[in-house]
Amino acid sequence: MAKPDNAPVLNQAFRVGEALQENVYTRNGLLLLKKGHYVLSESQRERLVRMGVTVPGGHMAPVESDLARIGDFSPFEEVQHAARHLDYLLGAGLSSQGFEQRVRALANRLAAFTQRAPDGMLAAVLLVPVNKYAAAHSVHVVIILTMLAGKLDLPPEVKNSLLCAALTMNLSIASLMDNLHHQRKPLSDEQKQQIEAHPLLSSAMLRELNVHDELWHQLVQTHHEQWNGSGYPYGLGREHIETLSHLLHLADVTAAKLAPRGYRAALKPNKALASVFLEADKSFDHHLTSLLVKELGIYPPGCFVRLANQEMGVVLQRRNRANAPCVAALRSNDGASYSKPQLREASKSQYKIMHALDQQQIGIRPQYLASLWKRQRITPLLPHDQ
Repeated sequence: MAKPDNAPVLNQAFRVGEALQENVYTRNGLLLLKKGHYVLSESQRERLVRMGVTVPGGHMAPVESDLARIGDFSPFEEVQHAARHLDYLLGAGLSSQGFEQRVRALANRLAAFTQRAPDGMLAAVLLVPVNKYAAAHSVHVVIILTMLAGKLDLPPEVKNSLLCAALTMNLSIASLMDNLHHQRKPLSDEQKQQIEAHPLLSSAMLRELNVHDELWHQLVQTHHEQWNGSGYPYGLGREHIETLSHLLHLADVTAAKLAPRGYRAALKPNKALASVFLEADKSFDHHLTSLLVKELGIYPPGCFVRLANQEMGVVLQRRNRANAPCVAALRSNDGASYSKPQLREASKSQYKIMHALDQQQIGIRPQYLASLWKRQRITPLLPHDQ
């Protein structure tokens, strides 16, 4: 990628023989040099200007030069990149350097791209193959949370803490989660103990990594608490569970239902969301579950569907009606593949969605669909009556 267009600012910020006034990161959030380090040579200064992004206060913010090129942005590639980067951070454990800044950078980056290309990022949740489950799952949770948090008017620092908690809530059991993704036999007693202890142990590891954000810790510790008091580690009742903890729990459960496991296929998205919605006012807050369905849609982007005219396709973009998105028809009613996807508005009776399909039923590999969301080519959201 081309360097960010901030060289004039960085030329002024970096001076040979002077201490850095701010932390310096690469655009993907890797820490280059900490505040207070000295620029020792002209070649070092030139390298920092070429590669660096300074952020006042030490927290990474979305890089505008990245966002400005959203037309060339591939949600599928971004989700794969984020999962790989998070897998590295989770695997490094207590040896990770600049952990908090890198996690905040990743949270901000995922939130920024989800806000700018929500349909593509949601499609990536459903269609990008899962390699390391723990990292991929947390990335999926962040994408879902970003969709919901955008409607809850959360202060930026609160939202960032929430997303950071989602990225690190399974810090202490990442490798176990990767193994369980393919495990067919029941959990052993030792595995059960590790799972029950992980909210507190993950929080303890975060403190060892110099994370002192108390909201971040609270959310990590309580993301498995349930309204009926059967959650862990504290067994809190409904009245003692904070809203943000409940929101994180909701996104966590939803993402888990949407993803396949080594021993089972993913639930069809509409079935997964329906199972969550049916628990409204019993296991989940009704307002939040309604918001979940409204923001993701009954048939989210990336969901394979059959239309009333018997065409088969993939949901491309949400519309104002949760059950009537824009669909890219991929096969005609006789099963033949279209040379180019055909846009269909499910609000029209002949293109009404009849039911969701499995990937095997439509017979198209998800990686071949990535280009559908690579650029923002789809028309703006339409009122429900158009």
